[in-house]
Amino acid sequence: MSLTPGSSSSAMDPLLVHGSGLRSALPIRLPELWQMYLDARDAFWLPKDIDLSMDREQWADSLADGEKRAVSRILAFFATADGLVADNIAGRLSQEVAYTEVKFFYGFQIVMENIHAEMYARLIDAYLPDEEDQKSLLRWSMEIPSLAFKNIWAVKWIVDNSRSFAERLVAYMCVESVFFSASFASISWLKAQGSLPGLTRSNDLVMRDERLHIDFACALLRRLSSRPLAGVVRSIVREAVDIESDSIPADLLADQALGLDQDGMLQYVRYNADRLQEKMGYDKTYGVPNPYSFLDLPRDGASPGSDILADD
Repeated sequence: MSLTPGSSSSAMDPLLVHGSGLRSALPIRLPELWQMYLDARDAFWLPKDIDLSMDREQWADSLADGEKRAVSRILAFFATADGLVADNIAGRLSQEVAYTEVKFFYGFQIVMENIHAEMYARLIDAYLPDEEDQKSLLRWSMEIPSLAFKNIWAVKWIVDNSRSFAERLVAYMCVESVFFSASFASISWLKAQGSLPGLTRSNDLVMRDERLHIDFACALLRRLSSRPLAGVVRSIVREAVDIESDSIPADLLADQALGLDQDGMLQYVRYNADRLQEKMGYDKTYGVPNPYSFLDLPRDGASPGSDILADD
């Protein structure tokens, strides 16, 4: 189906119309989306298979205190924010689409979001074995204003019934991509330094999963008979970029511990947002280049690299 951004229809989109309620996997009606479900299923991995022994040694012997604080805060943010995707987004989108292929994909995506949450918990436990330290870190993540702003924004665009399904889908992609971009880039910087191989390996796998999720959402968006106007998409993306940008100096780079400058990180968030807009079929907003060469490292199927919007 060929659609142009901004096309509209007052009728209910065929993709969202529920029929008999039968949920058999066969016959397959949307082969492209079914194949994407199979690809996601075949990419399944388990946290227990990630070796953290070298991470523990490096954490104890070679990481500076500022680096430890930065990594701990990133993991706490991931552990807390991942529930936003699983609880409020994937489940909501799944309920609105009539096709079994979509329900299968989102059902499996929720499984993978739980896998990610388990991985973050294992990493926190490996780096901070003291239970009180873990509780203190997670309390911090629940209290930081930036996470509250991201939650409020997600409710505004995704949970609010006044929004169209297409608008919610665009906002969901911003949550998956823009809201995590600075933190993912920070872990990629650690990978370039040869630090914390268990963390960086798991980050590669999480990034691969998130790329599959975004690709699926883009494929779903292309199938809708009514897509958001370019100005609406630009507004959604700009709001997400502004929220992510505000969190960088306040939370992520508060200690300047990871060797990443604020200007470069802000530019990367904008670059990543531009790539997302292009992937959705819209024009770029910012027109800035990628400031980080370590995010252009070669990648293969086993180690997909650190760019959430990398082309396969």
